[in-house]
Amino acid sequence: MRRTPKDLTCLLLACAAAIGLAACGDRKSDRAAVGARDGDEQTGGTIRAAYTSFPDSLDPALSYTAEGWQTLWTVYTPLLTYKHAEGVAGTELVPGLAGALPAISKDGRTYTLELRDGLRYSDGRAVKASDFEHAVKRVLNLRSGGSAFYLGIHGAEKYVEDDRAHADIAGIQTDDATGEIKIRLTEADGSFSNILAMSFAGVVPGDTPFADQTKSPPPGVGPYRLANVRTGRGYDLVKVAAFEVDGIPRGKLDEIEVDIIKDRRRQTRATIRNKVDYMGDPPAPDRIGAVRQRYEGERYREFVTNSTYYFFLNTRVAPFDSKEVRQAVNHAIDKRALRRLFGGLLEPGCNFLPPAMKGHRKIEPCPYGDPARAPDVARARQLIRRAGVAGDAVTVYNSDEPESQPIGDYLAGVLTQIGLKARPRTVEGPAYFPVIGDRRTKAQAGVAHWFQDYPHPANLMSRVDGASIRRTGNQNFGNVDDRQVNATLARANANPSLDEAADGYAAADRRLIEEALVAPYGHRKLTVFMSERMSFEDECNLVHPVYNSDLTSFCLK
Repeated sequence: MRRTPKDLTCLLLACAAAIGLAACGDRKSDRAAVGARDGDEQTGGTIRAAYTSFPDSLDPALSYTAEGWQTLWTVYTPLLTYKHAEGVAGTELVPGLAGALPAISKDGRTYTLELRDGLRYSDGRAVKASDFEHAVKRVLNLRSGGSAFYLGIHGAEKYVEDDRAHADIAGIQTDDATGEIKIRLTEADGSFSNILAMSFAGVVPGDTPFADQTKSPPPGVGPYRLANVRTGRGYDLVKVAAFEVDGIPRGKLDEIEVDIIKDRRRQTRATIRNKVDYMGDPPAPDRIGAVRQRYEGERYREFVTNSTYYFFLNTRVAPFDSKEVRQAVNHAIDKRALRRLFGGLLEPGCNFLPPAMKGHRKIEPCPYGDPARAPDVARARQLIRRAGVAGDAVTVYNSDEPESQPIGDYLAGVLTQIGLKARPRTVEGPAYFPVIGDRRTKAQAGVAHWFQDYPHPANLMSRVDGASIRRTGNQNFGNVDDRQVNATLARANANPSLDEAADGYAAADRRLIEEALVAPYGHRKLTVFMSERMSFEDECNLVHPVYNSDLTSFCLK
């Protein structure tokens, strides 16, 4: 999922100038009602949150951005969801509206679930098993960005082709009397339980129209409901007093008023002055250092996301069809310089899999040196000479978006430094991925990144799986097609038990690095910045590996 935060644009613009290629009228927040106290933390009350961008949609069938998912997780609970916890613990699947995790057939193609008893939407209507099928139909019929995740359901492709909104999907059978839901897949998919937990599958009433409902969001089942939507300007999250689902926490605050403030300098200033209680994006680039120094640990923290930033190296095109050349690139990358380009919001790393992903096993020592230390440029030059490619021309692809161009320029500088003759090629933003994903382009190297759609290694590893290579629309930009990696991923991907498959994903990750099939350099960091009215204790400041700040954990002092 491409959920690049908007703040990266400004950070890279601000930092790129400082790093050479070689190194390289506010509403008052004090109106909140005073709530009851639970120990030292307060329940109840109203806070003001600020985001830079309005979500792409407030309809669970359509939303595909971090801002949207963070909000909708609290409003539309799917059949399955995630434990409210930090780190790897937060990637654990738990029952949502289903009473238990699914029963999966031996062939891995049939999932059977049953709704909990007595579920009701925020408007009081009863939840029905058939509402789940309606939710999936809306994703497919509206041509949502999430459609591809559900095309593995038997009959889903025919449903899309027939283009009849109220037609049945053959692979989904529901019984409103018993609450049973049975889903048949065309082939086994070990990550399908995670797909059932995506926000796209948030259950909505069966009469919800087949149109974007952002202006008037449908009722859901969750600790909050959406209210007072001001398209492009903000919305409110109001606590649902009657919400009670075992295993899913109720919200601590009565209300969260969300305003869109496009100027992050203004957001930062308002948060410092306690006129904004929670800032959804990182502080402005020219203020983040001061905020970090003054408020870290008291009102400000940084956290590593389930993301990977890397350079693709086309294994089918010279000179990167040579393992020695790919190793040279990995030896030469200065991850400290790249961290500076990100304004400090990058966690340098050696692995392809991010730290909070099951299957991540820290590769230590890293074959290319400690990510926190200087690169071995001399070793890289030696490998280039040994491979006989010194002076070879290389084109480095990047987009014209500010979050890509400085990174592409950096890589071109590094490749030239180690003996290649590199030049950057900038592609217009919307065309970038289609261009580098077209076999005819023969893109040699370039900038890439990934933010999880769901916390299962299969979601990231498709970028390096030979089975995913396509002539066009190819997301395996480096055409990685290693037999050992492919075989390991095929076994792991088919296993519905991630605990059992984790070792396989770890082995594939290590193989990718040892063979230098990719050049990962780190994992994106984001931030939490709050007013002094907010409690910054752990139980009131939970950061989730899928949804970032857990809004249900927020509380006033």
